[in-house]
Amino acid sequence: MKITFNRDKLLNLEFSLKKEYLLTNGKGGYCSSTILDCHTRKYHGLLNVPVAKFGKSFNLLSKVETIAIVDGCEFELSTNKYPGVFYPTGHQFIEEITVESGPVTRYKIGDVELLRSMSMVRGADTVLIRWDYAKGKKEITLKLLPFLAYRDIHSETRENLTIRPRTYAEKNGFKISPYKEMPVLYMQTSLASEFFPSPLWINNLEYLKERNRGYNYQEDLFSPGVFEVTLKKGESLILRASTEKLKGFIKTEWTEEERRRRMLADRFVKEKEPLRTLKIGAEDYLYENEKGMAGIMAGYHWFGEWGRDTLISLAGITLLRGEKEKALDILEKYGWLVKDGLLPNIVSVKGEHAYNSIDSALFYFWAVQHYLVVTNDWAAVRKKLLKSMEAIVRDILNGKCPVASIGQDGLFYAGNENTNLTWMDAMIYGRPVTSRHGAAVELNALWYNALSMLEEDFGEQVEKSLLSRIADARRRFAAVFQLAFWNDAEACLYDVVRHPESDCAIRPNQLFAVGLPYTCLDKEIMIKVVDAVKRHLVTPYGLRTLSPDHADYCADYSGDQNSRDNAYHQGTVWPWLIGIFTDAVLKTGTKKEAKSFVFSAFDDLLSTHLSRYGLNHVSEIFTPSLPYAAKGCMAQAWSEAELIRALERLK
Repeated sequence: MKITFNRDKLLNLEFSLKKEYLLTNGKGGYCSSTILDCHTRKYHGLLNVPVAKFGKSFNLLSKVETIAIVDGCEFELSTNKYPGVFYPTGHQFIEEITVESGPVTRYKIGDVELLRSMSMVRGADTVLIRWDYAKGKKEITLKLLPFLAYRDIHSETRENLTIRPRTYAEKNGFKISPYKEMPVLYMQTSLASEFFPSPLWINNLEYLKERNRGYNYQEDLFSPGVFEVTLKKGESLILRASTEKLKGFIKTEWTEEERRRRMLADRFVKEKEPLRTLKIGAEDYLYENEKGMAGIMAGYHWFGEWGRDTLISLAGITLLRGEKEKALDILEKYGWLVKDGLLPNIVSVKGEHAYNSIDSALFYFWAVQHYLVVTNDWAAVRKKLLKSMEAIVRDILNGKCPVASIGQDGLFYAGNENTNLTWMDAMIYGRPVTSRHGAAVELNALWYNALSMLEEDFGEQVEKSLLSRIADARRRFAAVFQLAFWNDAEACLYDVVRHPESDCAIRPNQLFAVGLPYTCLDKEIMIKVVDAVKRHLVTPYGLRTLSPDHADYCADYSGDQNSRDNAYHQGTVWPWLIGIFTDAVLKTGTKKEAKSFVFSAFDDLLSTHLSRYGLNHVSEIFTPSLPYAAKGCMAQAWSEAELIRALERLK
């Protein structure tokens, strides 16, 4: 979706600094900032890439400052925040910014017009920054000053004596290796240019969002020198920054990437908005690691590949966008990672996976069900995935799972008062904020769905002794679930059943007991559950994680890490829950009724959000009351994936 901002809006920094763009390379790397390229996060930067040796992502190139020399006068086109001041204030020369993928910025200096645009090359750790001299009469000169960070994306750098400032000449540019064992950075221009080495530290840049989030918010960046290029009207200049040596032509890289982006957009040209934009943007989450294995990035800027997020996102990010083979590859990869009835919550390229969730393994069955609905490829599931599903259930039934077990009553119990095994996993001082040990409602719903899937859909293939145990576990479960979880006082389900007292907090987790393919609730109870969620949890941007009537409800999400973690699942709104909510309203009513409610209830999210914060993307979370401010990641995979799936179901 093309989004345009004019000069009047852009001069208002409070407005324009909230707008962030995102470009990705399909390798886990990204380019992102505000539309003014005035960084407000430590995560902002032009070239942020994973470095396999360290198992982390690094911000290599933070910025490129631009100075235009017109009629002998220098005009600084960049904008930065320093203590007490914005300097320079290059945004005053911006006439218009258009964003479809990366921003296209139109600068006006007298009768001179310059266009700046950006692209990230798919499959390469390469960013391209382009300047077009669109209008004017005389030659102009551009000075380009790279600002290097060369640090972990989660940290900041400071002026130091360790840096190696020397640059080495390359055609129309240079290469530099600022720190030992870090990648070499190549910077070159598509036109003849001069590079003048002039090492300089730029001190105390400030990142406003980091200050608001309670983190260190000042940084020093290193500039190795300055490019100078002369442009005539109609000429274009592309600056290439990459960890890879240039083997062809910079213009060819730009042209090929533009062609790829057009082809991506053309795939979804028949979709209506916002579904078209969501499906195009979903490409940003797909990546391949250094071993060539497909995965889904959970969110930008600070999440990597997470098991739970991947399996919830799989349908929207792959299957419903025509990426069926990639979906199967991801499912097969996760099947290999099954261990003691668990799947990892955090997936590491180095193999240091974190098996600290219980629901990832149970969401695996739901993801396979989505695969079957879209592909009808039962043969592939039987051949490549069934053994992994059997292993998960067998290990849990055999008591091999270290964090979960089946109780004498037949329910699924997990964790203790010190664990955070479900998606509501925020911790403060080593203790879970939302204590959900015991029989959590969505874990039990997912467990029953898994048992039912194996018995009903794969009964002829499942090993006979295991099948008998599955049938018995399923029968015992169905006999007690509704009675155990029904909260008559609130006319909904308990969030957690445990002794001596169950958790009566009204949360969205109960929707899984309604919306999953296999459930064991009476229809009348399902309707009451959905009604309770509508009354207490629905907002224009998703579902609250806790009813406002509860004593632990947090009406805001702000402040330092502990303050935010305390509110993370105590009322804060999550858009990804619209997916299972849509499943539930479809199961309890007609499609016409469901479509009317969903489009009305979430109209603000569907109609305006894509142009407000993370442009053409959906945020991770929102505050649970007016003004429903976007928070957390500016682009979150399961937020977009489950919106895609909900909209597809309502077609």
